[in-house]
Amino acid sequence: MLNSHVLERPEQRADDPIGVLADIGALGPRLLINHAVHLTDAEIAAVAEHDVRAAHCPLSNMRLASGIMRLSEFRRRGVKLGLGLDGGTNDSSDFHALMKTAIGLQRARATDAGVFPQVEDVLRMATLGGAEALGIADRVGSLTPGKRADVVVIDPAALNFAPRFDWVGQVVFNGRPENMDAVFVDGRPLKLDGRLVDVDAGRVVREAEAAATRLRATG
Repeated sequence: MLNSHVLERPEQRADDPIGVLADIGALGPRLLINHAVHLTDAEIAAVAEHDVRAAHCPLSNMRLASGIMRLSEFRRRGVKLGLGLDGGTNDSSDFHALMKTAIGLQRARATDAGVFPQVEDVLRMATLGGAEALGIADRVGSLTPGKRADVVVIDPAALNFAPRFDWVGQVVFNGRPENMDAVFVDGRPLKLDGRLVDVDAGRVVREAEAAATRLRATG
């Protein structure tokens, strides 16, 4: 697929990125646009007409003061939507924070708690919706026979999960990375008993600090 950051900020309108993508024949199901904050109604309609996919990155958009994506309009047009972090280290790569923010920003923008996405919608965007946006929903995105064994095991016996009565709401609004007891990707354990598998966390931190020091020195 072609992955492109599109109209993250209003000043990028001058480059007419949607028009350029249309001119080169890139509008289609193999195009994933990130951010897509400042599209016009006509541009959203064109994206939907060509089955272009979109990744919503609310944490990044807040951090960079980019604006708020018009999720309801994209959804009304039938655009396949997933969630994105806009980088591997942004905002602790916390998908629970990402889901909460995706809901909260739309509610704040619309001053309406009933606006899309609701908790079920955003959990779908984080799982099967993301797989659909990437064109790989036949392989991942849901616990279905024949698909890859991508599984997250959540420990609900934590203070931030109490009281436990609405599991979807608890996962979206209350979940934190430390609640993830185990993570399997294609059946391979990446986290077990709350600890990363075969990862030297101390070494990762040291190497990150060293890289940051080099960048600051050359900046």
